Amino acid sequence: MQIYDHDSPEAITFKNSSIELENWIEHLNYIEKEINNLLKLGKMELSEIFDSKAILDKLVHEKEINTTAINTFLKYKESLPKAAECEDVDCDMFYITEHEKFRKTYLAHLKKYREVKEEYFNVLSK
Repeated sequence: MQIYDHDSPEAITFKNSSIELENWIEHLNYIEKEINNLLKLGKMELSEIFDSKAILDKLVHEKEINTTAINTFLKYKESLPKAAECEDVDCDMFYITEHEKFRKTYLAHLKKYREVKEEYFNVLSK
């Protein structure tokens, strides 16, 4: 999505939000692949470690949460073109507020995932 000099501020906001959302979805998809790899590795490497089941269960739970997040963000992506059709400030503010909610959700998801991943590697390094 290209931003042009003649784009209105609203169009620029919409395009920036779309670009950011694409990056979030791409990153969530990468996390999905990473969790699958960590689970495979964990089943091989952590099978002898007594406490490994708990961390593997946490990873499985994070995978479920991540899948839900991907689906939620894809639904949001489908609704985003409606933001470009806004004709008043209230409508613009609704979509800006909505995007901020998704940004906070994304950042909280990353933080939680990183905590579980860190715990995973701590168990792996024992």
